[in-house]
Amino acid sequence: MRLDRKSPSSVFENTLLALLSGVLLTAAFPPGHLSFLSWVAVIPLLLSIRNSSWKSAFRLGFFAGLIHYLTLIYWIVVVLGRYGNLNIIFGVLGLLLLSLYLSLYTGVFSALAASVRHSPFELILLPAFWVVLEYLRTYLFSGFPWCLLGYTQYKMLPIIQVADLFGVYGISFFIILINTFLFTRLCRD
Repeated sequence: MRLDRKSPSSVFENTLLALLSGVLLTAAFPPGHLSFLSWVAVIPLLLSIRNSSWKSAFRLGFFAGLIHYLTLIYWIVVVLGRYGNLNIIFGVLGLLLLSLYLSLYTGVFSALAASVRHSPFELILLPAFWVVLEYLRTYLFSGFPWCLLGYTQYKMLPIIQVADLFGVYGISFFIILINTFLFTRLCRD
């Protein structure tokens, strides 16, 4: 038996943790108005990939991203129907395809996070990975600049002031830095 093979219960637990991360990420955005959740939303995902290969981590991150984007950008169906005059089936298909594409970024983040686990630079690398992937998502293939993690803090005036110097990416970096710090201090094996 291979050492990286997991029992069905641990696979189920990791999948539930990834699901939780996706839901927490969505809840941090409006209309949930639970922006404080963004400061811990990635911890379940990091916990789910802590003993995973980069391939398993990619799958878990992709799943977390899929849950997150399907529940966050549900409004795409309405927009495509109302302003694009598309049938609801095409609207749902558009939502699914866009969510699958956006989930690739979360999957890549998770694979990168798994590849640098236990690195002395993990605390800085994970936020850097997240921000680089958000930046790519903003501009690659005509871009999708909506729903960046830093936008969750739009009502937190002391935090949002940082955007004047570092933009929304600086806020995203800080949020993932806190998630990573809490994970490394509280949840490490």
